[in-house]
Amino acid sequence: MTAPNDFSVTFDLWETLIIDRPELDLDRGRLRYEGIHSALSRLGIKLPLQDLEKAYHDSAAQLQAVWGRNEHVRTIDQIRLIIRTASGSTFSLPEDPEAIEMLLRAYVDPILAVPPKLNEQAVMTLEGMRSRVQNIGLVSNTGRSPGWVLRQLIGRLGILEFFDVTIFSDEVGWRKPDKHIFERAAIELGTDLHKIIHIGDDPEADVWGAKQAGMRAVLFDYPIPEGFKRLPSSLFALSRGDRRIKDSEINPDGRIGSLKEALDFVDSLRRV
Repeated sequence: MTAPNDFSVTFDLWETLIIDRPELDLDRGRLRYEGIHSALSRLGIKLPLQDLEKAYHDSAAQLQAVWGRNEHVRTIDQIRLIIRTASGSTFSLPEDPEAIEMLLRAYVDPILAVPPKLNEQAVMTLEGMRSRVQNIGLVSNTGRSPGWVLRQLIGRLGILEFFDVTIFSDEVGWRKPDKHIFERAAIELGTDLHKIIHIGDDPEADVWGAKQAGMRAVLFDYPIPEGFKRLPSSLFALSRGDRRIKDSEINPDGRIGSLKEALDFVDSLRRV
């Protein structure tokens, strides 16, 4: 039996360590399509704001379909998709690096301007893990916000320092539940998959994905908030609804209703 302090722990990010809210998601989206509209106007390209708004919301289902195939969509290609949908043509973005940078900033900066909330138990849980496990990692799928800006976000929220490794899907080329993203985490943590406990809120991506890779998995039982259920085009609702694995195949090693219970799970391994 492996002792608990020989284990490493990896955490999911969204709806586990950070908690989003529908109103924040909507505000962030508004900043994105308004920012794209402003950037295009400065470049002498006129597109109706309402067309960009519709294209932005429509892009969620299109992006989720691609991500569901474990394929990556670069941030600039997400912007291209929105603009082409809004313009109704095979629109080509300017090649000028300054123009590209302006559009990218318009799209990625809103996550910093309107950040999700830190789980109120995140810091105490991460601090508690330091004395209980060998290493702590982060394994997160990315959506509209790439890994490099999410590191800025969690740095501002005060939790980046807790992680020995941060793995983001857009940087490694695989998305949860694909086992390769978990294997990459094990390599970077310098440990074996069976010595890692993964903690996350998504039954398929976090639990089934981690377990089929050979890890233990703890489900943070976080249901889709009612507000997101009323926003069927939100990426959160779409990703949770895009299930391919039967419930009977999803068997977490533990379930927690609050993040700090993850400490109890690790402690319970001592009593086995």
